[in-house]
Parts: sequence; structure tokens; C-alpha cells
Amino acid sequence: MIKSVIYLNKISIKNLKNVYNGSIVFNKEYNKESLKHITGIYGQNGSGKTSIIDALVLLKNLMLGKRLSNNFLYLISADKENMVLDFEFFMDYEDKSYKIFYEVELSKTDDYLNKANIQEEDNDKENSFIKITKEKMSYSKFDNEKWTRKCDILNYEYENKKIPFTPKKTYEEMVSKQKDNELDLKFQKEFSKRLCKSYIFNNDNIKIFEQTLTEESELVKIIKDMQYFARYNLFLVENDETGVINTFGIMPFSFRIEDQDGISTGVIAIKLFDVTTIGKQKLDTLNKIISQINIVVGSIVPDLSIKLKNYGLEILSDGKEGYRVELLSNRGEIEIPLKYESDGIKKIISILSALIAMYNNEQILLAVDELDAGVFEYLLGEILDVIKDNCKGQFIFTSHNLRALEKLDKDSIVFTTTNPENRYIKFTSVKNTNNLRDFYLRGILLGGQKEEIYNGTNKAYISRAFRKAWRG
Repeated sequence: MIKSVIYLNKISIKNLKNVYNGSIVFNKEYNKESLKHITGIYGQNGSGKTSIIDALVLLKNLMLGKRLSNNFLYLISADKENMVLDFEFFMDYEDKSYKIFYEVELSKTDDYLNKANIQEEDNDKENSFIKITKEKMSYSKFDNEKWTRKCDILNYEYENKKIPFTPKKTYEEMVSKQKDNELDLKFQKEFSKRLCKSYIFNNDNIKIFEQTLTEESELVKIIKDMQYFARYNLFLVENDETGVINTFGIMPFSFRIEDQDGISTGVIAIKLFDVTTIGKQKLDTLNKIISQINIVVGSIVPDLSIKLKNYGLEILSDGKEGYRVELLSNRGEIEIPLKYESDGIKKIISILSALIAMYNNEQILLAVDELDAGVFEYLLGEILDVIKDNCKGQFIFTSHNLRALEKLDKDSIVFTTTNPENRYIKFTSVKNTNNLRDFYLRGILLGGQKEEIYNGTNKAYISRAFRKAWRG
């Protein structure tokens, strides 16, 4: 098993939705000891909180070598032609430490710019509206008590027609060892361009790198470890994902299970308002998830446990055996369908397996959008209080509920601003004796920070607007 520990140090965003420029630094020192394990992102609606989650979703899709659908087009600021994301990581492997830098530029294509209207059905067709124009991975190594000069691992440019990537020395070395590599690498570039997939994390390319760069296996290991991190250790819970609970009556379980069978990770969705038919493998995984969740959920919501009721066999459309199951909530001797529990309880249950993994495993990064949705604010504060003191992994969340400001220190909180050119700040002039919640509310009313954090409203104007709307 790969045992690299990877932490996110920094995200820099340019032209993602309403964030023209913004950076968040999670770990200035590039080591495990100085890492802030928990980071909350706060600010008014539409000020760029979810953009951080969006950036991580895009990153995960790229590192997994997935095709980017046209839906990612809408992440690019409406009045801009491209966006740039820059990520910095710290990787610790045995006695070696690295800084890993990954930069990607996503652009609107000429097809999009010349098209007045995009039909909804175009989103699922072969990509023609976005392209990955630049992609670069670099690294620095800690050697002799200092960081070495930053070196490129792979630098891809969409418009470079001479060679598929640079450094040129690396490319020429690969071609000299195996002549077929020249055609293969060029073909994979055209393939990646056509499907809007990462060139660096293209699985066929990685195989070529592995077979050819035997003397530079360290570089191949970095690419493979980053891909492993995205597949098994990077958990992202979008607001859309938890929104399906009430909108579509579907319960998504984000999970990571480690046992004698290995590591299983992903999302399993179960109907809330009906019986669900699932296969044997999914049933076994779901039982493991619920068993894991039940160890914790009763301490969060007293006397509560979750049960998966099995109504027996049913033949699936592919001829295989399936099982008809229903999610139940158990309190003492009373069982009711889970759909009747509160939104907050369903939210907690949905992310609890991933939260348990992050709490216990230093390799996990969990990012949750709108953590507080439906959750009682005192309970939210208690959960965050426990996580901040003892979690081993990295936890990033967005929230509107100000209870967390009374539980986390100032360096664990990032605030959004009204300035799209400088979206994310940490408060200055905060003393240890200050109540950060009061300090934040005072900042909204009186200012005092380098950037304005709230675009003010006028109650008289709001009242007048309500009356005017009624009169027509």
C-alpha cells in the first residue's frame, strides 16, 4: 500500500465564478506539525465559499483522469475566457519530504465563444466548449536541511505542436529509449485534447512514464501518489450531493472503509421514500458503513441508531440476485423510516463515515460544503470542538452558522470579502481574548479589516421593496 501522506498547503484561484483572484494558505511551514487540521470558510451568500469546493472537485476529476464535461464550463467567470487554479501540496514519504505544485488553466473554446446559446442537451455530448490549455506539475525536495530549486515534472501546453510536453530533455529521453513512445505520447495528447482530460494524469501516459523513466522513478511516484490521493483519500461533499436528500428523496453515504478486504471508498445512494434493490456487494458495503456509523451516531444524537432492513431477494435486470432494503431510524424499541428524521440528522449520517475516516487517518482530506445545513448550532459547535483537538486528517468546510467562530481559533477561519480581486482573508488584530463571533459581527458593521467583508443592506429599502412588489 502507498504510504505517502499528502496535505494541501495552498489553493490559488483566478476567474472561477465570482472569484477573480483569491488564495488560501493552509500550511505555511510545509510540515505535519504546523498543519491546521481544520479550516472553516465564512462569508455572505455568493461571496466565493463554494468556489473552494468547486476547485477541489475539478482537481479530483483531473487527477483521476476523467473527462471534463461541458458543465465545468460554468465554473469559468462569465466575463472571462479562462480560469487558472494553482495548488500546492506537502508530501511526506518515509524519510523524504516534497513540495508538489500543480497548476491548470481551463479555457472556453472558440466554438463556445462564437455560439450565442448553448442547448442544455449539449452538456452530455463530446466536449466542444472547454479545453485544458495549460497543465503543469513541479516539485521541490527537502535535502540537506533546505528546499531544493523548483523543478518541472511535466509541462503541457495545448498549443505546443512541436512536442507533447516539456521538459524537452525528459521527452527526448523517453523517445530515445523507445521509438514507439513518440507516436504514443503525441496520440495521447490529441486524445486528451479531444476529451478534455488531464494529460499528466492520463493513465496510458503514466504507464509509458513508468516503463521508460526508470532512472527518474521518483517523478513517476509523485504522479501516481497524487492520483492515489485523489482516488482514495480526497473526499468532497458538495451541496448538490446533500441537497438530493430532500429534493429527490435519496440518501447518499460518502464512505471509506478499511478492513481485511482492503480499502473501499465512494458514495452509495439509497432511496428514502421507497424500498431500494441493491446487489450483494453493495449490500455488504452498506452494512459495513452502517455498523461503523452506529458506533458514533448514538454519541451525537442520544439513543439513535440506523438500521438497514432487508426484505429479501429479488432478481435484478441483469439476472443477478439483488436485495430489497430500507433505511430505518431506531430509538430504543421504536423504528421509523429514516425519511422522517430531521434534515440535520440525515446530513450528519450522510457524511459520518467520511468524517470518521478523516478523524482517524492522517492521509484523508475531507471538504464539506454547507456543513451546518439543518444541524443544530450547539451540536455543530460540539462536533467541531472534538474534531479540532484530535483529528489526524485535514478538514475544510463552508458554513453560515457562526457557532464555529466561538470554537475555532482565528487561524482556522477564512473569511470571504466583497472584493472579487481578493476574495479570501484571515482577520488581523484579533486577540486571544476576543470572541471571534463578536469580532466578525463588529467587522460587518464597522469594518476595520483590509477588505470589506459584507456588502451592506438597507432595511428601509427592503421594506419598501416588499410593499412595492405587492402593489405591482
